[in-house]
Amino acid sequence: MFVDVELLHSGANESHYAGEHAHGGADQLSRGPLLSGMFGTFPVAQTFHDAVGAAHAQQMRNLHAHRQALITVGEKARHAATGFTDMDDGNAAELKAVVCSCAT
Repeated sequence: MFVDVELLHSGANESHYAGEHAHGGADQLSRGPLLSGMFGTFPVAQTFHDAVGAAHAQQMRNLHAHRQALITVGEKARHAATGFTDMDDGNAAELKAVVCSCAT
């Protein structure tokens, strides 16, 4: 089996980058306050404000969840790359030991 550990590391880096991008989006979104009365002072405007506020809060929660998921994927990719590298190094050492013992 061939495993491209460099590609795993690259994917992990991209996943972390995407996670931080989602975090940045949440930060930017949190800076846009929804001021009371911004859509007017009549009752329907307040209802609309409440709906937009709920959607705003949900979007920020979604972005934070996406960040966590992307960072977790990146960590798992790095862990897999390390595991494959360690296994390959260990197998190479064992093979070398067998070859050396057969040569003597």
